[in-house]
Amino acid sequence: MYSYFSGTIEEIGESSVVLDNHGIGYEIAMTSPELMALHRGDEVKIHTHYQVSENGVALYGFLSKETKRVFNLLLSVNGVGPKGALAVLSVLSVEDLTYAVLGDNEKAITAAPGIGPKAAKKIILELKDKLSLSDAISETLDKGEAAASMSNAGIKNNVLLGLTALGFSSSDALRALNAIDINDDMTEEELLKLALKNING
Repeated sequence: MYSYFSGTIEEIGESSVVLDNHGIGYEIAMTSPELMALHRGDEVKIHTHYQVSENGVALYGFLSKETKRVFNLLLSVNGVGPKGALAVLSVLSVEDLTYAVLGDNEKAITAAPGIGPKAAKKIILELKDKLSLSDAISETLDKGEAAASMSNAGIKNNVLLGLTALGFSSSDALRALNAIDINDDMTEEELLKLALKNING
């Protein structure tokens, strides 16, 4: 019903903002990371999901179309409601959720409040064919290729690309990487060797 709202951030709460749009204040629930990125007085465009339930109506908002798309994918999972979907995206970025789903990493998903092992398994099962590893890597690099190349995230992405280029499935590659405690001093070569060792047993 409402695709997005543009306006001025009037208030910022623990779980929502009030967006002033032509003198009307819309309360919009958002993820914790996106709330932290906003400041009162900011002029923003928030992509919204309008939810009607027996408890009333609510607006959920996102600073990017991609986050909104993944929120809607989470809603398509039986047993996951708007609050649960928002909780998942509050602890995992779209990229990290993609890595968790494709790598069968239930533990990462259950870090979201209200999401237990059963729900995490459903999310992995139902979203595995709907999330793309290449899109996640591209998204991470687009946010700052130079910065990413110097970080654990950048090294992990490069090794993921290397493993898939070697013919390993994205699931096997992600499972192998998830089992490694990556530190700041680790090189791509070292990480690749450890990942190959995990894959090959």
